[in-house]
Amino acid sequence: MDQLMLMPPSVREWLPGDHLAFFVLDTVAELDLAEFFAAYRADGRGGSVYDPAMMLAVLLYAYCTGERSSRRVERRLVEDVAYRVVAANQQPDHATIARFRARHQEAIAGLFGQVLGLCVKAGLVDAGVVAIDGTKIAANASFFANREGKALAKELTAMAEHSQAGQMDPGDLVDAAREVAKAVLAEAAAVDEAEDAEHGDARGDELPVEWAGGRDRRARIRAALDELESQKSRDYESRMAERAKKEAGLGRKLTGPKPKEDAARRSKPRRANTTDPHSRIIAQASKGVMQGYNAQTAATTAQIVVAAEVTATTNDQPHFVPMATAVSENLTDAGHNDGVGAFVADAGYWTAANGTTGVGAEVLIATKKPSWRKADKPDDDKLAVLAKVNRGELSQRKAGEILGVSYTWVRDMTKRYFGNDGQRITRSAEPEPAEWIPVIEQVARGEMSKRAARDELTVSDTRINAMLAHVRGEATDPTVARKTMDTKLADPGNAELYKQRASSIEPVFGNIKHNLRFRRFARRSLPAVHSEWRLICTVHNLLKLQQATPA
Repeated sequence: MDQLMLMPPSVREWLPGDHLAFFVLDTVAELDLAEFFAAYRADGRGGSVYDPAMMLAVLLYAYCTGERSSRRVERRLVEDVAYRVVAANQQPDHATIARFRARHQEAIAGLFGQVLGLCVKAGLVDAGVVAIDGTKIAANASFFANREGKALAKELTAMAEHSQAGQMDPGDLVDAAREVAKAVLAEAAAVDEAEDAEHGDARGDELPVEWAGGRDRRARIRAALDELESQKSRDYESRMAERAKKEAGLGRKLTGPKPKEDAARRSKPRRANTTDPHSRIIAQASKGVMQGYNAQTAATTAQIVVAAEVTATTNDQPHFVPMATAVSENLTDAGHNDGVGAFVADAGYWTAANGTTGVGAEVLIATKKPSWRKADKPDDDKLAVLAKVNRGELSQRKAGEILGVSYTWVRDMTKRYFGNDGQRITRSAEPEPAEWIPVIEQVARGEMSKRAARDELTVSDTRINAMLAHVRGEATDPTVARKTMDTKLADPGNAELYKQRASSIEPVFGNIKHNLRFRRFARRSLPAVHSEWRLICTVHNLLKLQQATPA
């Protein structure tokens, strides 16, 4: 251990030649880093900087090994031989690493296309089937940091009043200064206590510059208020105004139910997060909710990611066409000119518009079960009890106890199957297009009224309007689109293509979340997390490329 080396050591001798570190270094050497170097002065003036190529290699290797904390990377640059090889035995500190990641976030996001191009050249990209799916990733923010607009405005007003302390009387100024000092010291003590409990004497994590510290709290609160204003308003007047604007643009009335004033009163007040205003409260099925983002991804059957985007909406439906378009553009830019054979997606992406859209490839989306009267028609014994409820001989709660169901079920079924004149003839299934299209065509020609068509088909007025819009060519009816898609999916060839969906996209999420340990964004704001998601998908493709490339 104490033997001095007679010749200067070479870091390349510290690892075997087929190590991942050398593959990352060789890949970075082949990338176009002009955008990184353009951010620095070329006249030699100013402070010295680390080589951007070296910094990028360290960042890529860190994500390849599941490290995202700049402080832990700093520690690895001292203790880990592979990190020291990648950094050429240099040791940039955590602040330098964090600033590099924040400063070049757009250039880092652009690496995705370059690495995808390398995968295309290596023959790894077969776009015969491209699967699109989304996964929920936690934001670097607490669920409990969400505030309503009134609370945010109140806090901002309080801060503004403190900032005007210079206009106070001397005595009031001293008191205000003491209060502010107490608040600052208390906040600092709380932060120190939390960091000591988490890290002890060791180093902790690093926040991005634009979000760090209490100095920018007012800016974050303003951003949260702006985010609330940008969200779609839920109040009745605004929703009606938006509806009127859409109708004016289309030149026709919109189909579907109109907003109701009482529904607007029941809606919950909108909230925004003061830590990361762009993040959203996202439901996780049976796992509750999380503060996070919806990361959209498209992958081939060889599990190569060909498109990666981040959205702040929980619903996948609006993102199918943008993701399909992004796939085509990315493949073209990467030199893949054969196009996409088929896009496949699960039922979360199903809409009539998505199922019938033209994206230059076959579209296969699993359809959702129609919501139209899902419950089967009650048997004769249950109908007899409901008839007593309809005649006032039995209460809804008592009928519920007799039938072993809730009183709300009794209420809904009584309303559906009984009227003032007794039991009505009611459908238990949506009328098939072959049945309702001839009827609606008569309505379109003026040979039958809407009311007559409604009575004949036993559907609602809203449903009649939707059917009429389909016959007139104004919109695609959901039942027609769903039936067409179900027929397409029943074809053995298409069924075989759709079976490849799970084995294409799910292993990508498994590798990213389990192997690379990426379950939470390290940075904040939509542009930052978009860059980070592109980076982790770039790393995923890089590892697939390494496995396919001979040593």
